[in-house]
Amino acid sequence: MIGNRSVSSNIIAGLRAAAIAAIFMFVGTAQAAAPLAGTSIGNQASAQYLDQAGVTQNVTSNIVTTIVQQVAALTLTSNLSKTVTAGSQVSYPLTLTNTGNGTDTYNLTQSNSGAFVFGSVTFYIDANGDGIADNTTPITATTALASGAVFRFVAVGNVPTTATSGQVDTLLVTATSVFAPATLATVTDTTTITNNAVINVNKSMSAIAGASPSSGYTVTLNYSNTGNTAAALVKLGDILPAGMTYAAGSGRWSVTGATVLTDATGDIQGTGPTIDYSVTGNTVTGIINTVAAGQSGTVTFQVNIDAGIAAGVLNNTATYAYNDGVAAIPAVNTNTFVFTVNQTASVTSNSTTAAPITVASAAQGSTVSFSNVFTNTGNAADSFDIAVSTLILASGTTAFPAGTSYTLYKSDGVTPLVDTNSNGIPDTGSVPGIQSAPNNTYTVVLKATLPAGATGGPYSVSKTATSKFDPTKTATGTDKLTAIAASTVDLTNTTAGAGAPGAGPTGATIITTNSTNPGTTTRFILYANNTGATGDTYNLAATGVPAGWTVVFRDSAGAVISNTGIVAGAGNKLVYADVTVPAGQAAIVAPGQSIAFTATSPSTGATDLKTDAVIINTVRSVTLTPDNIGQVFPGGSVVYTHTITNTGNVVENSVGGSAILLSLAQSQASGFTSIVYLDVNNNNVIDAADVIVNTAADLGAFAINQSKQLLVKVTASTGVGIGVVDTSTLTATTTGLINAIAAPAAVIATDATTVISGNIVLIKMQALDAACDGTADTPYSTVTITTGAVPGACIRYQITATNNGNANVTGLVVSDSTPASTTYSATIAAATVPVSPVTAPANLTAGTISATVGTLTPSASVVLNFGVKINP
Repeated sequence: MIGNRSVSSNIIAGLRAAAIAAIFMFVGTAQAAAPLAGTSIGNQASAQYLDQAGVTQNVTSNIVTTIVQQVAALTLTSNLSKTVTAGSQVSYPLTLTNTGNGTDTYNLTQSNSGAFVFGSVTFYIDANGDGIADNTTPITATTALASGAVFRFVAVGNVPTTATSGQVDTLLVTATSVFAPATLATVTDTTTITNNAVINVNKSMSAIAGASPSSGYTVTLNYSNTGNTAAALVKLGDILPAGMTYAAGSGRWSVTGATVLTDATGDIQGTGPTIDYSVTGNTVTGIINTVAAGQSGTVTFQVNIDAGIAAGVLNNTATYAYNDGVAAIPAVNTNTFVFTVNQTASVTSNSTTAAPITVASAAQGSTVSFSNVFTNTGNAADSFDIAVSTLILASGTTAFPAGTSYTLYKSDGVTPLVDTNSNGIPDTGSVPGIQSAPNNTYTVVLKATLPAGATGGPYSVSKTATSKFDPTKTATGTDKLTAIAASTVDLTNTTAGAGAPGAGPTGATIITTNSTNPGTTTRFILYANNTGATGDTYNLAATGVPAGWTVVFRDSAGAVISNTGIVAGAGNKLVYADVTVPAGQAAIVAPGQSIAFTATSPSTGATDLKTDAVIINTVRSVTLTPDNIGQVFPGGSVVYTHTITNTGNVVENSVGGSAILLSLAQSQASGFTSIVYLDVNNNNVIDAADVIVNTAADLGAFAINQSKQLLVKVTASTGVGIGVVDTSTLTATTTGLINAIAAPAAVIATDATTVISGNIVLIKMQALDAACDGTADTPYSTVTITTGAVPGACIRYQITATNNGNANVTGLVVSDSTPASTTYSATIAAATVPVSPVTAPANLTAGTISATVGTLTPSASVVLNFGVKINP
């Protein structure tokens, strides 16, 4: 909307419960990555206009911040109905799953009502899911469950002896999140009293886990009649899950003992009580003609776990139905038994000691490349450590010459093989199991850099792949080099010649170490020495360079090169290797990050490798942002917001450590005054809670990555002329040593204030729109939102531009943009300034929102409303 409007400063109230519930409709339907809990979504608006003198002015708003919150969610299954007799006990199996985005614990409660109520209801753990309590210890809550974790338990109810046939009890079991008590789930289990037969069936197996393939697992369907009369036509059914196969001829019935039950339909076995036991495909059925009151028994059979089944779980639920002597009771599910298919590790190689990968010859000092294909023949994804060995040799060969260096690469032959599972050994990373063939292979390239001066052959080397899951499972690939031909080059540091640092085959030994800071470039001086008798050229390369780092080679004139050009026999070429480290690089202590520099002849294969290292220094850093632009009329004041942040890796402004001192300076010698406050409550408004900063102690300690908000109030005296510009400079100076590291340089932020007759003040506020219905749930405010801003929720922004001057402003354009981790909501919270042109990005995309207002008279305000949706 547009028009005169005052700016609300109400603090955001608590979220409505209905709005919270609506948020969950968006959870799990994400098209873009949701921000993590604790993510800070900050945003600042801006405006541009022409003042009375026709001068273009710019102004920025305060920053508003929203903190993304954790979401609690769960599922609880399942709803069941059973019949029981008076004075008996009934048990209901339940499964709870944490579907929230963080670890949570759930309290378990119950209530029951009806024509009768249970004498007591108790919860017990059922970890193996056989529908029977694991022990006699009652529980009232789950254990702490990570996101996606499952908890199984049973609810056991004691039926009073006074209950009569036909009476029904409704049991409500409720699981409530400890993290968010308003988040809960409930199931309803119904119990009906009968004077007739009551059949209960539980399913179990002789083991809860096994390998693929494996065999001989006994499935037991344990039935009992706890009713008062005999049950007829008790039908037990079990449809085995894929991956589990029935073992023919394995059926047994407790009534007939060891007698084999035939698998064919219609073969009635037993006398008195009889059973018609049959198997069709993977469906097992047993129909018992009668089960007397108080009688129990078992039907058992064996199953096998098929070959090639992926590691994971096989869920199996049986069913049972019967006639209670009066009517047919519909089929009821048993408990779900969970059988875990264990992961098994297995790996093979495409080469052996008897049949190695062979390269006929290579020049002295060259790099020989061997490709070995390892196949994951296990039943689940696995990673494989790759180790190079000179002990497993092909027949008739010896180990490569002393000084040979080995480097492992991915299948592209250029990307180094690195350690991805944090055990210090290069590995393949995750490789799919055999079920994903042919994508269950991984090619490892071994490059052997031969030492200068070595001759002869044949030589061999082996690579062994060791399963991360089961280190006893390995596969070895063997590589063979038939002969080494002579041709040499020597790469050294600092000076040329055989006595220079790095002369000869240095391999992985670090020769030169440079220290540098993140975001800088450090230079290594190299000499490519042609130790042969004839001229040669050498390609330059660097390996072991971490992701994000770059290496650029230059000649003595500073030109970028990748080849030395022709180097005469016994001559040399000076080369600079400039290593650039990214700004965000963490500190690396001695011996540093190794980088292997190589000079390799493309024609003769002569090569040499020399290893240098880079140490990354510890860096202290403090930032102060942003610079602001504003206007004021004579006798007025304006407040600017700044954020000071410790971006280093040590605590600053702490007792016994550093001190951060603030100072203010005005560019105008007179007519302007300024003062800085610590915005204690982060509401962007100077109030009684805020502290005037005079000393370092007023700021308090800054933890690593901690930010604090500062408010600078600039006042212009009544006599200051129109058009005068004052720049207020806020300086943060850090002093003191921490761990012998000097303080960072002082940082500044400036606030440029222009005295004008037309004065635009820009205020930005926000409110939560939890249900994304286009309506703010609370009054708009500048206060940080710390409650309810979960993935999928919306934030409503309100930007108010007010002319606080005494003359018209023209050409006013108010602008803002969607912050990180959000998209624009065009359909449910579109930008609104109806009488002015507004441009905005497409729905659910990122971009700039801009309102062209034009002329704004003194004391008038315009309001730009728009909304964004936090990525769900």
